[in-house]
Amino acid sequence: MTYPTPPLRRLSEAEIRCYHEDGVLMVQQAIAPNWLALIESGVEHARSALSVQGRFMSRKTRGYQMDTFLWKRIDELRDAIYYGPFAHWAQQLLGSEQVRFFYDQMFVKEPGTDAPTPWHQDLSFWPIRGEQITSFWIPLDPVTRESSGLLYVKGSHRWPQRFKAISPDYVAAIIDEQMSDVPDINANPELYELLDWEMVPGDILMFHPLTLHGSYGNRHRSRRRRALALRWTGDDVVWAPSAKRMPVHFRHDSLPGGALRGAAFPRILPAYDPLERKAREVPERPSTTQLLCSGLNNAVAAAQLKLRPTPLRLEQTWTPPADRGP
Repeated sequence: MTYPTPPLRRLSEAEIRCYHEDGVLMVQQAIAPNWLALIESGVEHARSALSVQGRFMSRKTRGYQMDTFLWKRIDELRDAIYYGPFAHWAQQLLGSEQVRFFYDQMFVKEPGTDAPTPWHQDLSFWPIRGEQITSFWIPLDPVTRESSGLLYVKGSHRWPQRFKAISPDYVAAIIDEQMSDVPDINANPELYELLDWEMVPGDILMFHPLTLHGSYGNRHRSRRRRALALRWTGDDVVWAPSAKRMPVHFRHDSLPGGALRGAAFPRILPAYDPLERKAREVPERPSTTQLLCSGLNNAVAAAQLKLRPTPLRLEQTWTPPADRGP
């Protein structure tokens, strides 16, 4: 197999227009069962063998697992990215000739896990800049707002503000004080138009990296919420690292201000790069030194935040409406 498999169907012009107007699109039963089964197998493999970084990211709340760059070590997810239909949809949404894969991220919330995902813009976290970026969110279990389905602020990708990167575990190292505070959406829901959907496996969410989104914890008593996010980039995206952006601990050839290049961000369309593909034959893992440096940077940043004369407004209202009382 050389090229990504065509999707069950292409996105319609109306769907593409909805994506650009609202900042998010939900497509029902878009993913064929074979690709869904491959992704589920890969996520289950990853859950049983978290990376060092994944264990750090999952440390805060029991029952909540996160991990990134799974495809670098999980063959099922590598194959879904290289050969699945997803790059074709990304190409449609981005209007780009070239599509590169940025990274993947796993999110698992066990039943009863009180772990809200704070309101955030994805792009605030990332060491890239450009307009041609999109994320796909793929649930592996039935999802409702009660079981931590994602909520979006309609049209927020067109707002001029860039908000502080508030992660579920409040990683201090990536909080840029020059950015705006995230508004407390749930404290004033009447001010915003919120979008969310009940979803089942096979459905997929596609959204802009500046669309504000978040979710409640999983209040369902018996259903876990497993999901995989896939991030894609197009022609205009450049590498823009800084001390306040997510570190990438995998080899690549990208230079600041230049296009993404190299095995960490493989080209999928119009055709894969044989050297990038060959580099994945041997799974790559971040070095201990890299991970220790990232951990130290976060500890220093956390200490600096605590010493600020005026604390940052990081906490958000995530008490479910029914529990707030009159």
